Amino acid sequence: MALELMISRLDNAGIDYNIFFDGIAKQNLPLSSRQHFFDRKATVQERFDAIAEAGGAYRRLLITAPGVSPVELRVAIGAVAVANEIVRLSARDLRKVTTTHIQSAVQRLLNGDDAPNFAPSRDYDAFTETGTPLAPKKVFGLALEEALGIEAYPGHFSAGWGQICFELLEEAGLWITPKKEGVARPKPDPKKVESELVGFAPTEEERSWIEGNPKIVSHLQRERAAGLAKEKRDAFIAEHKRLFCEDCKLDPVERYGTAGAACIEVHHHGTHIANMQPGHKTSMEDLKCLCANCHRVLHRKLALGIHLG
Repeated sequence: MALELMISRLDNAGIDYNIFFDGIAKQNLPLSSRQHFFDRKATVQERFDAIAEAGGAYRRLLITAPGVSPVELRVAIGAVAVANEIVRLSARDLRKVTTTHIQSAVQRLLNGDDAPNFAPSRDYDAFTETGTPLAPKKVFGLALEEALGIEAYPGHFSAGWGQICFELLEEAGLWITPKKEGVARPKPDPKKVESELVGFAPTEEERSWIEGNPKIVSHLQRERAAGLAKEKRDAFIAEHKRLFCEDCKLDPVERYGTAGAACIEVHHHGTHIANMQPGHKTSMEDLKCLCANCHRVLHRKLALGIHLG
């Protein structure tokens, strides 16, 4: 994480640098023979993986930045001068981060901004409703800066299941999933899930999704609200003169005849369920007409955090 963070900060500062293997077994070799050549356009994680494949990610490295002064380097890599002053924030301070702060942070990252004090995530992805993966700590770090008016660093909070960071990110509608085995999500409270299922009959597959991420039960309930789907379909036909899938553009009537209209389902996508306040009234802009296949794929993304493109 430290190496990725350093590379990220050098990139953000526009500093050109070279990497050399510098373990004990290599130090007697000429510097030119132990340089690691890398694609400067590759992502930070891809560059780290390339160093790891060459056997140097967990050993001593020498990173040089010709023509850059020590002062410039200290500024570029950021927290060196204040590392000992970073104190973990209290739960009260962390809970000042609201859904609005998190939404703002997500939008900044989607627009190309970065959180240079935080390395790319290696353990978790925080998926947006459209299936875009983001680094949870980057999202929460930016949100924390906006909420408290500070410059946030990894030492200010912890990330992981059971931590306030993940709790607030999920409340804001992000779907957090582990990138690898061995980082299991805690089992949902069966009593709470059952209470939310009163009056709602999910399919067997939907039940498995709910076990993976119980927040999707609210999404499914909202989509099946009485009259909502019919109202959206009627409005869609009035505007477009026909029904079709807004994602893959399938025209079911053209493909299957008049009975094909049954293929078009209504997906709730505009205002995320997690962000709805009591009394929220769904607008037609919150809804999307999708064929059954596209709808199922989106639900799988929401429930499992799988980015299927």
